Amino acid sequence: MAITRLLGDIISQVVAEQAPIDIVARLHGRDQLPLRLQSLAPDLVLIGLCEDEGGAIALSLGDALPRAKVIALSHDAHHAYLPVPQRHRTTLIDLSPRALIEAIRGS
Repeated sequence: MAITRLLGDIISQVVAEQAPIDIVARLHGRDQLPLRLQSLAPDLVLIGLCEDEGGAIALSLGDALPRAKVIALSHDAHHAYLPVPQRHRTTLIDLSPRALIEAIRGS
């Protein structure tokens, strides 16, 4: 699933209000995604997962972008995951604005 425009707008607004972060791009499609992201050098990557998709894509992006925080959103956008190599992924209990901002800040 791609992050819908509405969800992307909501996340953008929450992040803009609460965290000192600029949105540099919204990418559509995953073709050569690590390479495209490396050229942008982001601090944060949000990626939507497909229904049966695990955290492998988020882990691979974390490997390709070691300075970036990667947050993967579940296919239904009810949960978010922070990939941790040893544990495959860490679940955020909810996807509330507060939990998202704490995850971005590393709290």
